Amino acid sequence: VVLLTSIPDLYLRGSRVSESYTNLMWEDVLVLFEVMLALLMTVTLTNFIKFHMKLVSDNFTTIENLEREEGVKSKYDIGLRRNWEQVFGTNVWMWWLPMHTPSSRPVGDGSRWRV
Repeated sequence: VVLLTSIPDLYLRGSRVSESYTNLMWEDVLVLFEVMLALLMTVTLTNFIKFHMKLVSDNFTTIENLEREEGVKSKYDIGLRRNWEQVFGTNVWMWWLPMHTPSSRPVGDGSRWRV
């Protein structure tokens, strides 16, 4: 949010900087550094989320994924929708919540799962 509110200010300062490089302030350098750091974090976290969404979709753990051969299907794969329900619960509207309510509990008891 802070980054988004500083973009117009960065644009206005950028027009001043283009007139003369001697007017470059440390604030401008810091804002540019913050923007680059935010972009790096966004790309990194996007790839992290994509990787884990694929693991849930295929019903693999991280370790199983590292040990598997290419193209091998998980023996625990029960279909895309049921894989997601197994991890996040049957109530789709509660998937975004980082806690389990009685209606969003994962399917299974923690040691036995549908196969």
